[in-house]
Amino acid sequence: MLKDDIFFIQLCFYTIGFLSLAGVITAFLNTYFSSKIYKFYGLYLLVIIAFVGLVYVKNTGEYPKKSDLRINLNLIADLLQILSHFFFCGFVYHAMIMEDFRFKKLKKVYLTFFFFTIGYVLILVLFPRFVSRDFIFFLVTRLVIFVLSVIFYYQLFKNLDRIFFRFLFAAVSFVFFSGFLALWDSVSSNGFSKYTGFDYLCYGYFLENLCFVGAMIYKYFSTEKEKEIIALTHKQELVSTQKEIQQETIEHIGREIHDNIGQKLTLASLYTQQLEFENKAPQINTTIEHISNIINESIAELRELSKSLIDNAIDTNTLSQLIEKESEKIKLLNKCDITFKSDVFSVDLKYQEKSILIRIVQEFINNSIKHSQCHNIFISLMQEHNTIVLSLKDDGIGFNPKSISGGQGIANMKKRAAIIQAKMEFISAENNGTQLLIRLPYGN
Repeated sequence: MLKDDIFFIQLCFYTIGFLSLAGVITAFLNTYFSSKIYKFYGLYLLVIIAFVGLVYVKNTGEYPKKSDLRINLNLIADLLQILSHFFFCGFVYHAMIMEDFRFKKLKKVYLTFFFFTIGYVLILVLFPRFVSRDFIFFLVTRLVIFVLSVIFYYQLFKNLDRIFFRFLFAAVSFVFFSGFLALWDSVSSNGFSKYTGFDYLCYGYFLENLCFVGAMIYKYFSTEKEKEIIALTHKQELVSTQKEIQQETIEHIGREIHDNIGQKLTLASLYTQQLEFENKAPQINTTIEHISNIINESIAELRELSKSLIDNAIDTNTLSQLIEKESEKIKLLNKCDITFKSDVFSVDLKYQEKSILIRIVQEFINNSIKHSQCHNIFISLMQEHNTIVLSLKDDGIGFNPKSISGGQGIANMKKRAAIIQAKMEFISAENNGTQLLIRLPYGN
């Protein structure tokens, strides 16, 4: 018994205190991030705290070495060690996936560890005497744990260029080192050592959890920095898109003035010049009437253009109204027929969402008319639960998406959709038309 061993008692309480502090940090991070890695790490801490507490009770109480009660306590301690190994493995596995999803390939190793743990628990429950007495079984099970752990250890070693993995690699190194020392102490003393490797395990717990806490704190601050960068990038993209939209509007106004109003006023000027030569010819009244009509048309178009500049069409109309007006405008060109249906006429989105979606609609229509040789374009705007679904489809010649890298138009649409957190799906096949699906979260 070690009830009078001050070093042993202090070691136990210091270890429990440090692990409890790490548990508080883990609980805070789990509340903030709600991730599997913090759940597994929290369970790992609970198990090793229980293990240290059990060793303390076992070695400071009246439990003779050959008694059934002490044998049962040893079995429980062994069970806690196996569970701690599994939760440790689970934490490292999910931490690696969180950093890089390609480590999902280690799932078979993780599941092997899981089923091994279940098998070990069943054997311990059904055959406790065998587990407590068979030293070969003890060594074989530890060898299995070692082999499975080395696979994760090797993957961490290959990725030491990442700071997060350096913390994990150092932690696993301390686990291996302290575990080997504990096993060596137990084997070399045949179980009659004063601590049977327990002190080595406690030192390992200190060092490995120090690394784990460092890894999680680093991840916390790096995640916060990533969020700030993403938010800044999003803001910059939004400003860039708004400038692009403004530029497109200015160019549109310039074309309208040059192609329509300018030509009509020029024509009116020609008619006026003609009057100078006719000098009261019989057709003068008709000519003057033509001039009057042209000037009146020009004035009406100028008023309409002025109104469009003063009144913000995107702000004052719903997305359904904007798409409907765009459809009517295209129909007048007699290039193709457009069918538009919607069940969300009452739904009004934010300015940025409406402006980006209407530009995507315009881009799709322009591409379809120019390149697809389509006769019909079908547009639908529907609401599915908390999602607005915009579908754009033509009956043109289509194309094989794998055969091209994607034009600037497609790239622009993807870029715009990403700015408003909308998911975009592009579907096309040769001789089977083209479809664009955009899903925008709404009302969350």
